[in-house]
Amino acid sequence: MLESKKLIIPVFYHVSPSVLRCEAHDGPYTKALKIDGKRSESEVKKWKDALHTAAELNGFKHDDYNGDEAQLKTAIVSKVRDHLRASQLPPITPYLVGLKETSKELIETLNQMGEDVGILSLVGMGGIGKTTLAKKIYCCFEKKDMFEKKTFLMDVRESAILDLQKQLAHDLFGEDVRSMEGFHKCFNHVMDCKVLIVIDDVDQKGQFDQLIPDINKLGPGSRVIITSRESNVVNNIMRNGNCKYSRHEMALLSTTDSKHLFNWHAFHSADAIDGFQELAKKVVDACCGLPLALVVTGCFLFDKRKECDLKSTWPQIIKTLLNENKDILEKLMISYNGLSQEARMMFLDIACFMIGQREHIAMQIFEACKSDYKRPIASFNSLKDKCLVKLDEDRRIVMHDLLRDMGRQVVMDQSHHMEKGTPSHLWDPKMVQQVLQNKEVGI
Repeated sequence: MLESKKLIIPVFYHVSPSVLRCEAHDGPYTKALKIDGKRSESEVKKWKDALHTAAELNGFKHDDYNGDEAQLKTAIVSKVRDHLRASQLPPITPYLVGLKETSKELIETLNQMGEDVGILSLVGMGGIGKTTLAKKIYCCFEKKDMFEKKTFLMDVRESAILDLQKQLAHDLFGEDVRSMEGFHKCFNHVMDCKVLIVIDDVDQKGQFDQLIPDINKLGPGSRVIITSRESNVVNNIMRNGNCKYSRHEMALLSTTDSKHLFNWHAFHSADAIDGFQELAKKVVDACCGLPLALVVTGCFLFDKRKECDLKSTWPQIIKTLLNENKDILEKLMISYNGLSQEARMMFLDIACFMIGQREHIAMQIFEACKSDYKRPIASFNSLKDKCLVKLDEDRRIVMHDLLRDMGRQVVMDQSHHMEKGTPSHLWDPKMVQQVLQNKEVGI
């Protein structure tokens, strides 16, 4: 454990640290480490030194809590939470294109802001890569350990402000707040250190103001990164405070980068396979440099390589993508329409209810719904293969916000065709309240 260089938190449960130091001749470790024919003297010394070092580590003693095990457990959990990486980010896609130079330039821009508080805004349409770029910049700073505290607030548009305030207070101040008033008091008293804050997918200025009530209170050298689809919202935010600002308009991928991204997901290669080069080029052109469309379409077409696919499936996909009357959500529907009935149902369940849920818990729920889910594991794997869902490092379910919006729009569209107009899924508290009060939803 010591050689791993990882954090060790000892818990001395009905035992004294002196036992690890082998101070008592009749102690359990003393007896266990007696030199005999099976153990060399150097090996025993190494173990004793390790135990002695562990005994000196700051930990928990059962006796200090007067036998109150509940209090001891609470203290241990709190300590572990403090040392865990507070903001678990969804994974960055393993095959990044077009972001390396951009991220370097933006990091340099942020570094040049010096001791002033600096704000960087990443603005662009949904699916263009704002969050991916923000994560890449965040991870670069995290590796260099340039900030005393940091936090990444994901998907602000869809999150409750109080939940985000709680995360920010815990990540930056080590405080557990229970109300907005408590957060504001906490914010006003603790902002002395250099912090990095990422606020992802802001669509109202009020969200920013609730999370950073007074930007002038951030410590010298602090940085805030904002991602948003709304240019006017970013403009209003950047009028506040005595800060340095930089705005970055996200560009669509170049033809070369688009080709590489699509081919990687469609063929697991930098180049299209024989017979598909021309069709692949047409798909890439039809996706117009939008990363999400390239990834999702590429994943959908990955197993479409038969002669019949060459003549039918690929041309039909290209025709749909080229339809100027269809917006990006309608074009992303290509992958949804290609799913089995069970996988479609699972996609909608996840889009409405299960984003952020651990995989094993979600699977338990699906497996319990035996009338709807006959092969839940196969259906879930199908969604992963099509790049419609991902798992983060904690095996929590992740879905791009555009795909989530698409799924919820499918639910609302389906409700139009139902007699009472009530959606099959209710994820918004306002919708739930309306159904309970009026037994219907106004759409």
